[in-house]
Amino acid sequence: MYRNIKHEIKKGVSFYTKQNEDERTAGIYMLVTFNSKRVRLYTHCRCNDRNWCKKTRRLSVGKDKDKINILLNDYENIVLELFSEYEHYPTIEKVRNDILARITMPEKPQSLYERFDEYIAVSIKKKAWATGTTKRAKVVKNHLYSFDTDLSFHDLTESKLLSFVEYLQNIPLVNTTIQKNIKTLAQFLNWATKEGYNKNDAYKTFDLKLKGTSGKSNEPIVLSWDELMTVYHLNIPETKNYLKHVRDVFVFMCFTGLRYSDVYNLRRYNIKEEHIEIVTIKTEQRIKINLNAYSRAIIDKYKDIPFKDDKALPVISNQKMNEYLKELGDLSGFTQKESIVRYIGNEAVTDVMPKSELLSTHTGRRTFVSNGSYLKIPYEVMASWTGHRSEAMMSRYRKISDNTAKTEMEKMSNI
Repeated sequence: MYRNIKHEIKKGVSFYTKQNEDERTAGIYMLVTFNSKRVRLYTHCRCNDRNWCKKTRRLSVGKDKDKINILLNDYENIVLELFSEYEHYPTIEKVRNDILARITMPEKPQSLYERFDEYIAVSIKKKAWATGTTKRAKVVKNHLYSFDTDLSFHDLTESKLLSFVEYLQNIPLVNTTIQKNIKTLAQFLNWATKEGYNKNDAYKTFDLKLKGTSGKSNEPIVLSWDELMTVYHLNIPETKNYLKHVRDVFVFMCFTGLRYSDVYNLRRYNIKEEHIEIVTIKTEQRIKINLNAYSRAIIDKYKDIPFKDDKALPVISNQKMNEYLKELGDLSGFTQKESIVRYIGNEAVTDVMPKSELLSTHTGRRTFVSNGSYLKIPYEVMASWTGHRSEAMMSRYRKISDNTAKTEMEKMSNI
């Protein structure tokens, strides 16, 4: 026979917040104490930790202040009522189970930022992205959070998307970068829609037209055949020995059209007798690229040197390689001035700098297509090597050489 102890149980209910390093907001937890025992339960409510008052153990400000505070008050009353019904001292397990039986915790909110983190993590796990793509997705998520910390999928109307574009312009970011950010955001929203997290399809009809994003205002930086030969035969001083590997990898890209991600992942088993055979990282296409005398010479140069993971060439990080390519361009004498036009909003900003400063790993692929056009290699053959699906995709790289233009203009002089 149990004696009545309803009023002998010392009990208390309080709330506190906890924020992990990888979280944007703090979770609100309920702490139930009774007779020196404790039960902790996550309320599935979240808040900005700066809005939490430790004295009152409630929210002091914030748009959800009243809603959350009322909910916490209800939880406290339910727990206290529960204890008034106990006829004997309960165990921790019983208190926990009784509370969960009486309180219907709200579903965990589908936070846009939590879903963005999941999107990035899933894509990395599936090895669907190159390092640069992952970095860009994280940058876009951070821009969104700086723009609106409480952003939800429902909020992303056309008006809100336009406000986000204006926010990016005020940073300021150039229009081409903004266009890429919006494209990355749309890719995330496509995934979120497919997974059932997003029901708002306003982004699908959001047609962003920014000046200077068509690619027509700038010609891509490429090396002519003569410039390429200058780099290929360049006598690199011993004090800059580190540039020798950079030079060899770069010209190999110029002779094969490989992207940085593909040359970085090139393994010895991809090298056949007469060609390279790979599945591209970016487009997942299986392509064959025939070897020429120059690309074959570079492969042979390193065939007996072991590299990590049985890689075929000594490829360093993309960031470091881009840095060293500018040094390589200086040594090669690429001092001619080039102008690059960028747009911030409707304002055109022109930068004039030596060609050497504009060299990057992508110059290799562009140079390959440009020189292939100069050598009159048929489009169909070039496309089989580069993986371009249409002539329009390749046309921007097909730059007419200065010598060809000069020869053609001379025809008018000879009439």
